[in-house]
Amino acid sequence: MKLKGYKNKARIRQRRDEALERQKVYDGRTPEQRLKLIKTRSGESKKENYKLVELIEKDYKKSEKEKNK
Repeated sequence: MKLKGYKNKARIRQRRDEALERQKVYDGRTPEQRLKLIKTRSGESKKENYKLVELIEKDYKKSEKEKNK
């Protein structure tokens, strides 16, 4: 059942639950999947893109160090 209205407490609770559900799905993705998802969105998302690229590069360097040992 969809509830309408911004001040409705049930609607506020519903939006919070939906946001938590979306967050769980997003957190379950790998940085590569997140980066691919950003490219489908409108806008540039510069900060998020930069953070994900840095994270991917850090993971890559870490895996390279482990391979060389």
